[in-house]
Amino acid sequence: MFTKPFLFFLLISGHFAMAQDFALNKELKEIDSLVEYNQLDKAEKKAVDLYQLLNKKYRGKKYAELRAKARLQQGIISDNQFNHNKALSLLLEGLDIAEKNKLYWIACRANIRIAFNYEKANNYDLAYQYLNAASVLCKEHELNDLYSAIFIRYALLHRFAVEGTINADQLQGSLKDFKGSLDSAVYYTEKAIQYARKYNNEYDLNEAYVTMGILYMKNRKNRVAEATGYYLKTIPYWQKTTHYDYVAVININIANNYLDEGDAEKALRYNDSAYVYYNKMSVYYQYAVPQQRSKIFAALGKMDSAYHYLQVAYNDESEKNDLHEITVTRQLEEQYQNKKKEATIKSKNQQMLFIISLLGVIAFGSVMLYRKNREINRQNKTIKKTVTDLSKTLEQKQVLLSELQHRVKNNLQHVISILEIQKESVDFNNIDELLRSNQNRIHSMALLHKKLNVADNVNEVDLKRYITELAELVKESYDNHKKKINLNIKCDVESISIEKALPLGLIITELVSNSMKHAFKKRNIGIINIEITKNGTLNKLYYADNGDGFDFNKTSEKGLGQEIVKGLIDQLDGTTEADNKNGFELIIYF
Repeated sequence: MFTKPFLFFLLISGHFAMAQDFALNKELKEIDSLVEYNQLDKAEKKAVDLYQLLNKKYRGKKYAELRAKARLQQGIISDNQFNHNKALSLLLEGLDIAEKNKLYWIACRANIRIAFNYEKANNYDLAYQYLNAASVLCKEHELNDLYSAIFIRYALLHRFAVEGTINADQLQGSLKDFKGSLDSAVYYTEKAIQYARKYNNEYDLNEAYVTMGILYMKNRKNRVAEATGYYLKTIPYWQKTTHYDYVAVININIANNYLDEGDAEKALRYNDSAYVYYNKMSVYYQYAVPQQRSKIFAALGKMDSAYHYLQVAYNDESEKNDLHEITVTRQLEEQYQNKKKEATIKSKNQQMLFIISLLGVIAFGSVMLYRKNREINRQNKTIKKTVTDLSKTLEQKQVLLSELQHRVKNNLQHVISILEIQKESVDFNNIDELLRSNQNRIHSMALLHKKLNVADNVNEVDLKRYITELAELVKESYDNHKKKINLNIKCDVESISIEKALPLGLIITELVSNSMKHAFKKRNIGIINIEITKNGTLNKLYYADNGDGFDFNKTSEKGLGQEIVKGLIDQLDGTTEADNKNGFELIIYF
């Protein structure tokens, strides 16, 4: 039998745990309220502090729902702050937590928000996929209060299809059976209004009103009164929640409607209403007020005023562009925590190991090819003899180089085929992985030769096409359909010499292979980012994944692939920065 002091202790402990849970849920609700009322800076600080607390003290499965909600909040806040890449990473993480713990309401909301994120990036194919996933969850688990948000997104997809915003390439993907129509857009908006009213979702209701206003004016001609009526319904809500950008933009939309109808006087009255909020608007939208004001005064024949406000709009837009560049820089510094360490790699042993390994593979393939077809040797002699003759003119040089590249490509293809045959005959996983790694390395060289054959300048390579096809090829060789690995590639460098392209391609091969093999063992969703940009007189390769991470500079973690990468960096005369705090990150300047 329990003693009285022990029973008292249990009672006190139970009350304490309930108080903690109540406090955590109260904090989540307060953050939601700050987001609704556009207090994003305060909301961001509270959300970060809450997630750190949950991650440190409340790791148990019991608190998984709170962690998922907190991550989702952080993603929504970042999205509203125009930090869309960071938002996507946070939203995917929140979705992963929700799916693992069967938190269907949170998973559905995360899918809706991810769809919205992709919609703003004009990636309507992925937006449609995530929106359909949300719709399935809603139907299977009767999450009826979320239907208003889903229907708004469907309505806007139909609107974009009617306006031609969705391009033909995207209509070949998951949108191949999607038939956009104005009637469908109106239908889904009306359904959104119905569900928003039923479940008292004020934000969704007012967003639906705005959508209906756009549809009635842009797509249903001569219905200015109906469009204006829907717009005006929303203004009290946006004023109450301090979304002054929305208030101003709605008045601008109404003014545009009347300006299109030729009623410049009435358009000016609504632009005046927008101008009231000019100093309260964010820099991203401020320019729209004087820009429209200039058009209205021009329509009224007041050219001095029109010119004045056109100059104001130009200055505002310049300030917006400058702020955008500063914001992007700050976001990168925050996202990656500015803890990268600069180091110069000069290890001759690692370079020699790379050369010996690569020559060993090529030598083995050459021996096998020699035994299979002695004719190749005679062709190589012919090519060597022709090289001397072709040096006399540029045209002869180009013909010889094309022939030489064609032969090298064929040789490497034979090496790949032989390694594939050997791979099929061996059952040990380590041998299988060795052959696959070597195949990817040789594929990178073969792909480089292919790009040279079709290039206008035989000394340079179309870098974006080369790294895109190469990274996709390596990813697919390790692809596991049970995992969702997103590969994002950005390249601002148009072309690069073959001397730099070959080691650069091999570096990307090794890094993508390492990420696919090791980074996402403990998770089903991952992101790999590859960016090549100009950095002064140098080029900059940025590679990152949000996996488990590892210390690139730690000697105890070196392996063949890591040694090959370091040897290749030496070959480029490159310098590096690396970090493993949030996954794996590596920057190479060359």
